[in-house]
Amino acid sequence: MKKTDKILEWRMISRTLSHQRLVEQAKIIIEKALSEADFLISWSTGKDSTALAHLVRSVDGSVPIVIQFDDCDWPEKRPYSERVCAVQRWEIFSVFPDFSIWEEAKKLRIGHENICAQTHDLTRDGFLKPLENIRKSLNCNGTFLGLRNEESDARRMNLCKRGALYQLKDGTWRCSPLWQWKASDVFAYLVSHEVEINPCYFQNKFMPPENIRLSWALPTPGGLCHGDMEHIRYYYPEHFARLRELEVV
Repeated sequence: MKKTDKILEWRMISRTLSHQRLVEQAKIIIEKALSEADFLISWSTGKDSTALAHLVRSVDGSVPIVIQFDDCDWPEKRPYSERVCAVQRWEIFSVFPDFSIWEEAKKLRIGHENICAQTHDLTRDGFLKPLENIRKSLNCNGTFLGLRNEESDARRMNLCKRGALYQLKDGTWRCSPLWQWKASDVFAYLVSHEVEINPCYFQNKFMPPENIRLSWALPTPGGLCHGDMEHIRYYYPEHFARLRELEVV
């Protein structure tokens, strides 16, 4: 389906009562969270966290937005974030790992293990720790996340057990206001509020935008089975050449 047809489809979804109810329910969750703690927004430039950031800021424009950058980002991440911030007038806090993700990735069996998994040491040290450090420095004890039930069995089990808003044993809070949204609802929200969608979602001829999940621009076992390397070769030839160093192509 063409990009223009997708956008038309999402605009139609945005007008449905069910979608509008999801938006209102999410706002109620956000208001409840902000009454419990000082939160920040974790923004990756993916569709979910972008919609989340816009929605939270529509409720409270003072909630800080934090974004992590490293040398394995998709090429669009930084320029896209700059464009969105300019239009939305967001001031963001940028964090970086204190080591090269690329150099560490070269030491691993990329394509044979999912380094983008939340439980992987590289994800923990290169992505989660910098975000945790900035949370502490900003004196925030809560984090808004763009997690949704339908993304994976693990997330569905966790969110169904704990709900959209919960407190951890260390006293910090987690809130996922979009937990019951479908991917189409996320895109519907973005197009209905004229928020630019990350170009990565339209640069994969093997998968529809709703099925694409952005993390590092590195192949994973699942991604290799769904044509990740082919779309990287087609849309990002320079990055494809770089990935050949990892001996996965």
